Amino acid sequence: MKIKDISEFQRERICGPLNVFSLTAISMIWGHMLGLLNLWFLPLTFCMLLVGYGSEINKEKPEQKLKF
Repeated sequence: MKIKDISEFQRERICGPLNVFSLTAISMIWGHMLGLLNLWFLPLTFCMLLVGYGSEINKEKPEQKLKF
């Protein structure tokens, strides 16, 4: 049995548009809108949203060759 190379694993690993941090941020935004969270949690909500957006792994697109 051959062990996969780490680079091959990272190419196959694709996160969708929602990950744990972005789902937590969405939940915290709903908590703010419904008045369930104090305003002191607003910076944490903003940080969770930034981390969730920034930690997505985009699928590598195949190189396109120009044909004339």
